[in-house]
Amino acid sequence: MIAPGGTGKRVRATTNFLVSTFCASVLIFAASAAEPTLPEFDATQLTGEKVSSKEFVGQRSLLIVTPSRDAAESTRRWAEALREAVDMQQFLVRDVLAIDLPFFISEADAIEKAKEVIPKRYHDQTWLLGKPVLEKALSIPRDSETAGVIVLNRSGEVVRRVHGSLNDERLRAVVDALTNAD
Repeated sequence: MIAPGGTGKRVRATTNFLVSTFCASVLIFAASAAEPTLPEFDATQLTGEKVSSKEFVGQRSLLIVTPSRDAAESTRRWAEALREAVDMQQFLVRDVLAIDLPFFISEADAIEKAKEVIPKRYHDQTWLLGKPVLEKALSIPRDSETAGVIVLNRSGEVVRRVHGSLNDERLRAVVDALTNAD
């Protein structure tokens, strides 16, 4: 036999449980929808100098990830559009050639090949990353024909990531993130 008022307490308890479960689910979904974390990595500038992703901490940064040879034109378009849209002197800007080098091509050979097509004035801004670390962490297909554009805040956290062909909407999203990233 149920005591008077007992049913109401059970209904309230069940309702509270369901509301709590729903709110926890929403929070978990929101956390999983956040931007991914930039992995730590080491790379080599086209000048031959070794560099690290730790250099991004302390300043707003822009990475243009070139995941394949076919994405080079996309990278060029993004770089030109961003040079026109923002003062690039305010940010650390790096093009990361994220190439999964086959065992028979050395990093030195890849750097020499890249130097043939990238103007010398950009050699210190262009990094070669011989492993698909960024593509995996940022969900950029390794054989993509388009660049990935990543905006980092001063803490080195990803605040915006765009992958795809340059268009007004994507450019505006990157510019807004760059100017508001702190």
